[in-house]
Amino acid sequence: METFGVVAVLALLLVPSLQKLLDSVAYRNRARGRAEIIRARHSAQLRKPPGEPKKKAKSRV
Repeated sequence: METFGVVAVLALLLVPSLQKLLDSVAYRNRARGRAEIIRARHSAQLRKPPGEPKKKAKSRV
């Protein structure tokens, strides 16, 4: 029973740290995805024929 108590206390102490780690990984993953979309849009704009006028990019925050 003592072992279970020690494991339970350790788990409770580690949960906030693990949650912060998962939040950080998720934030970085979302930021990487947004950057990839921005690069793809920019790349698509550069491939347009020279005769077409470029559209102004809208800022999305």
